[in-house]
Amino acid sequence: MYNLTSIEHHTRLPSNGNPFTHTEGQLLLLLEDGEICLTVNRQHRDLKAGHFIFLQDGKQLQIRQTSADPLRIIALEIEGQVSNREDSEEALILPPLFEHNRVGILQSHERELIKELHILWQKHNHWQRIRIQGQFLQWVADVGERLEATSNYDSASLVLDALRYMEKNYQTPITRQQLAERAGFSEGYYSRFFKKNVGKSPQEYLTDIRMHHAKRLLTRQQSCSIQDVAAQVGYNNPLYFSRIFKKTVGLSPTVYIHSNPRQIRVAAMNNQYTGHLLALGLEPCAATGPAFKAETSLLDHTLFMNAYEGEAPDSTTLLRAEPDLILTSEYTDDTYVQQLHQIAPTQTIAFQSQDWRSQFLEIAEATGRNQQAYSWLDEYDEKSHQAATHLRQQIGSASIVSLLVRSQDCFVAGYRHMGAVLYQDLQLSTPSLIHEQQSHYIAEDWKMDDLDADYIMLVFHPSVSDAEQQRWLNSPWWKAREAVKRGRVYWDQMNYVFGSYNAFSHDLLLREIPERLRSLSCM
Repeated sequence: MYNLTSIEHHTRLPSNGNPFTHTEGQLLLLLEDGEICLTVNRQHRDLKAGHFIFLQDGKQLQIRQTSADPLRIIALEIEGQVSNREDSEEALILPPLFEHNRVGILQSHERELIKELHILWQKHNHWQRIRIQGQFLQWVADVGERLEATSNYDSASLVLDALRYMEKNYQTPITRQQLAERAGFSEGYYSRFFKKNVGKSPQEYLTDIRMHHAKRLLTRQQSCSIQDVAAQVGYNNPLYFSRIFKKTVGLSPTVYIHSNPRQIRVAAMNNQYTGHLLALGLEPCAATGPAFKAETSLLDHTLFMNAYEGEAPDSTTLLRAEPDLILTSEYTDDTYVQQLHQIAPTQTIAFQSQDWRSQFLEIAEATGRNQQAYSWLDEYDEKSHQAATHLRQQIGSASIVSLLVRSQDCFVAGYRHMGAVLYQDLQLSTPSLIHEQQSHYIAEDWKMDDLDADYIMLVFHPSVSDAEQQRWLNSPWWKAREAVKRGRVYWDQMNYVFGSYNAFSHDLLLREIPERLRSLSCM
């Protein structure tokens, strides 16, 4: 199946950024140390120590070193037949390890075996190389079986990248070929891969996104023509758009307009309530802070105010937005509430004393969206139940903790914010430190000897400097955590939306967390 033809070791890059000049065969690159960015056919892939990538052809490869750390690359050139005939039963189906341009992470003993093979290869012994071939094939089988058994390793990143790309670019032509190239797969394999992980084909998912936006546009206050709506959601032909809309929604665009009254125009003075409105299918006409806009295209027509909740209202923006209703919380002073009432009816939704579901239902009542809220919660509960069941099969009773590291302290999620999804919806086990507190702050130079978990979700606040991050990551306390030793740490940049406490944010987390934990469980 595979024949190993060479093993090379590189510690520096030539001026053209490509130390590999072979023109045939496949290339398996393992990065021992350092960080690099590979560009293959205009596609970029970032690799860190322990990452690997399999390339069908290295001629167009360019590599750029992205850190000052010493660089060590092991390159294995392989001969092997890969069939492109997707309908042939005789076609060679490669294990997930060998998908074109796929980035993955090897376990420590798998990395050590590759390094041992490189050392043995340098001896130029004919019989030794025969043994190396056998060891290499065994390595292929072991890694392939492991990755296949874990349902396509790193599928989380690939799927989430595709979903976010479609959400941000739904107004433009998007083809299956484009999506497949972004992931580094053939079109046929990518379609099967996507449907297995999402439950729909890429085109079906893209159509759902477009129809969601079309329904929103068709019921806006300033009525849009069907032709305008079609163009805004990516269809040049309004007749084709109408056929797709009726097939997907069950009603023609014209009938849908008459069946759905104009949406109420709501201004959200609290960021969390922006998330609740989005989950109800309502785009706020005005909102405080554009944090949510980075995660969704559902706020394209929202006016963002220059004042936050608790400050004097931004009357100029509110008057321009022409709201029918203003939502605020107990954090807005009574004096400011009176000012808001002069612009539009204002309703105070208690935030601190209510859980997110109660807030969601109260906002639904205020906006006349009760049925949508109950349907949304039913669907969310079903998704969370399925995700919880799959996670228990994957990680059992393993515990998890979410840490937000700030300059002077560390925030540990309790049963609100991200913890509501982790511990209530996904029913994951809590560390002994966390009981049913709303939130928990720990200072004392980040020392938390009584906090440990099988998995850690780690986020550094923007206020934390690079030096402070390194002090945290290199501290004996941190390195002694079992999750750190086993590589079960999900580390991401600060994302306000994911850490928020509302229906929209929790739905995003419900999609993200299980995928990330399944990937980490492979390590």
